[in-house]
Amino acid sequence: MIHVRTMLRRCGAVVFLFLIGIPTLQGLDTVILQNGDRLTGELEKLEEGKLSFNTSYAGMISIDWKQVRKLITEGKAEIEVESGHLYRGSFDQADAGLEVRTEDEEVLTVDLPDVVRIASYEEGKPPGFFDIIEGAVDVGFNFTRGNSRLNSSSLGLTGKYRRPTYQMSASATSQFARQDDSEPTSRQTADARYDRFLSPRQFAFGLLGLERNDRQRLNLRSRLGGGYGYKLKNTKTTELSLLGGFTSINEQFQAGPGAPPDDGTSSGEALAGVDYSTLLFRGISVTTKFSFLPNFIQSGRYRIEYDTTARVPLLAGFTWSMSLFDRFDSDPPHEGVQRNDYGVVTAFGYAF
Repeated sequence: MIHVRTMLRRCGAVVFLFLIGIPTLQGLDTVILQNGDRLTGELEKLEEGKLSFNTSYAGMISIDWKQVRKLITEGKAEIEVESGHLYRGSFDQADAGLEVRTEDEEVLTVDLPDVVRIASYEEGKPPGFFDIIEGAVDVGFNFTRGNSRLNSSSLGLTGKYRRPTYQMSASATSQFARQDDSEPTSRQTADARYDRFLSPRQFAFGLLGLERNDRQRLNLRSRLGGGYGYKLKNTKTTELSLLGGFTSINEQFQAGPGAPPDDGTSSGEALAGVDYSTLLFRGISVTTKFSFLPNFIQSGRYRIEYDTTARVPLLAGFTWSMSLFDRFDSDPPHEGVQRNDYGVVTAFGYAF
């Protein structure tokens, strides 16, 4: 009998140690798909219609948000919905959608199809700058060999940082070309914009821009302005904003190649613009910016700025992109300068 009791105690101790050694599943997140499959793991983020979910048995997996029927978690997260609202707090499954409890103790329910982005974070450790910023770095090089040599290179940087009450975005490009028996040419741009949200879809913005373009004999164009914007569409895959405002510009041109720049001319422009981005099939993204800039100091002159980029994902964040730019000036200040300056740039890069 003593032997049996001893064996039972030992077995009980083994079972107890085994049980306390098993990781608890209470803190695990659960995703239930439309077909009834249930996945357990750790929620990372929802971005561009893809839910990143980390599992112990398959590593990080990407799930189409349309295939998610339920999301069960009590973790902390930032949640953005189609209306433009950005909430921070905890959320859990409700009868119809997600029940969100914000840091202000506000409780509301959002429908799963209306959720645009989710960024999870640990208790007491809200997402940092590098957890939220989105952007890309692109590098390109092209060359031709024949009767003449042509070398061209490019560098591009883009970034966007979103918070509940404001958003900052910036971009910079540099292009350089050299051909036999001709002067090398370069083109550089730098733009930054600050959006302050007046409501989930309305925002006031301020902008700063710098541009240099040898082909248009533009030594430097600087502009500073602002205005009003309205987010016409905001879904998991598409954003569309309309912009209107005014800018003050200063332009310095060169009379010819190698000539010193002039003293510069200041004027003002109205601004009517469109910002558009969308996600196509297989993760291909397209971003487009269009601005119509009539000058209200120099009568009859107007400019058009157009930029569009198609980005194709390759592997582990690396991408291949093709960009088209066009700069049109209806009345260039110097003779012999083409009104249109446009080009196509291809590059390899990394998106983050």
